[in-house]
Amino acid sequence: MRPEAVVSLCDAILRVFVTEGDRTDRRKARLKYVLDRLGVEAFVGLVERRLGAPLERAADAAIRPAPPPLKHGHVGVHPQKQQGPFYAGVATPVGRLTVERLLGLAELSPRFGSGTIRLTVCQNLLISDVAEAALPRFREELAGLGLSHGASAIRGGLVVCTGNSGCKFTAANTKRHAAQLADFLESRLALDQPINIHLTGCHHCCAEHYVGDIGLFAPRVERGDETVEGYDLHVGGGAGPEQGPGRPILRGIPAEQVGSHVLALLRAWLATRSPNETFRDFCARHGTDALATFAGARTEEPA
Repeated sequence: MRPEAVVSLCDAILRVFVTEGDRTDRRKARLKYVLDRLGVEAFVGLVERRLGAPLERAADAAIRPAPPPLKHGHVGVHPQKQQGPFYAGVATPVGRLTVERLLGLAELSPRFGSGTIRLTVCQNLLISDVAEAALPRFREELAGLGLSHGASAIRGGLVVCTGNSGCKFTAANTKRHAAQLADFLESRLALDQPINIHLTGCHHCCAEHYVGDIGLFAPRVERGDETVEGYDLHVGGGAGPEQGPGRPILRGIPAEQVGSHVLALLRAWLATRSPNETFRDFCARHGTDALATFAGARTEEPA
């Protein structure tokens, strides 16, 4: 359908909806209930009758859902759909960029690409339209800013809220704790599959800990007569094709002990997983008590 015909099509869809829908019951007043009752083909037939012209049907292959995106797949240098240019997925350190790095990126983007910088939900960024011949020099200058187009299986999906250094609601310094956690884990194990770790510091859940493979939510933790920074440990969350909320398995962990618990859990996954089993599938295969047991052993010094 050509752009100039879109308004007429939308008008026809709305008028069929008004005619066929039930607006007397707010619980059943949505278009989806009309589609459930009539079926898609019957509804489209009424729209075509209202339009006075048939609609073009798309081939099944053209509307088939895209395959699930690769976790951390945006990080790195990749060819674009257009023939020739590349885009670079740049990993930011726990989602934080200094003024100097921002200015440097603003200068690199138009010089090597088309001047566009796109942000991702993983707190990384994309620079598009980089010519293949310019990639070596681009990588050098990116490294000169202290940034990289590569990231480990841990850092590529490390999503962190602002933390108490910039937000009055947050109960913990999530940025500092995330950086410490990544350093702690990377020095002790290597993962052959990417995982997403989300740290959020308050009930607003800006970093969406509940959709991470590992989610850390920060309440204040009682320690004797005082409270200290700490986290509740959630596991098994996901988004998109893996959508579902994570389950809390340990609560009230002091911040300096989080690394040991996460490390124990990841080691249990690596030691007991079936071939090619993802961390999320490992969590789904075990009950909450079993996962808490895996994560409960203190096998390393505090992070």
